[in-house]
Amino acid sequence: MTDRPRRSLTAGTVAGVVLVVAAALGAPSAGQAQAVKPGRQLLRLESGRALSLSGATYRATAPVMALSSVSSELVTIAVIDGRLESGRQKVGPGEALVAPLDGGRIERFRFDARRLGATVPAVWATETRIPLARLAAEQRRQRFWGLLEPANLNASAPAVPQLEAVRRSYLGNEVVAALRIEAAGDRARLATLTARRFSQSLAGRDAPAVASLIDPKPFTDTGADAAAWQSARLAFASRLVADTAWSAAMAAEPSAVPGDQLAFDTGGYRIHLVPRDRAIFVSAVEKLR
Repeated sequence: MTDRPRRSLTAGTVAGVVLVVAAALGAPSAGQAQAVKPGRQLLRLESGRALSLSGATYRATAPVMALSSVSSELVTIAVIDGRLESGRQKVGPGEALVAPLDGGRIERFRFDARRLGATVPAVWATETRIPLARLAAEQRRQRFWGLLEPANLNASAPAVPQLEAVRRSYLGNEVVAALRIEAAGDRARLATLTARRFSQSLAGRDAPAVASLIDPKPFTDTGADAAAWQSARLAFASRLVADTAWSAAMAAEPSAVPGDQLAFDTGGYRIHLVPRDRAIFVSAVEKLR
């Protein structure tokens, strides 16, 4: 054999669930790109249909069954059956496409079918058990002959465990991940989306969404554990949404402050933003004179 073996993803690469479990995607019309939502999903695509994610399009060239998952930095689509392509990257059963959450170069890896199969939720097990068992048997033979080697990459935890746990506590929620995916690496767009979602959530009196967009640093700097500081941030957000004057003011569409990409005005208030770990959060809201 002259070709070098492809790298194999190690423990839990696609298995880690960072966000809430989402339902399987509905079927779009032929040729239409269906957006992937944050979370772990079992995807089914007929040949010729596509998914859009972080500025990239993934198209099935044969009927596809795959699992997608999102970590604090990476999006992984692991093909269990069928064939999928994105740009020049083409993958089949046992292979995964891994891309930065904010958009960027898509890499191709193999994933550990045995370990993935051990973590598949029971609701999906009937469909995935046989193809994953077949892949696992094939991978055992390939490892025996030295055709697979570990890449030491875990897409569910791209940072060191302690740091990843902290980062997940404020990056690993549906609101923040969805905004980053929609912005696809465009910082100015991410700022606009964050200000808009914050004002909409405050106007709609959605305390959990407001809390997820408040700068975590003042809370994490207290040294409290994740549950404690998140509870404190939610309590603060709950006080904000309880104020009817705030919710009424935030009903207006935020407008960018000229010369400052991290400030937006709405309803007589100015929303100040701050970047944290490639996400953007609300650091302050001040009343304009």
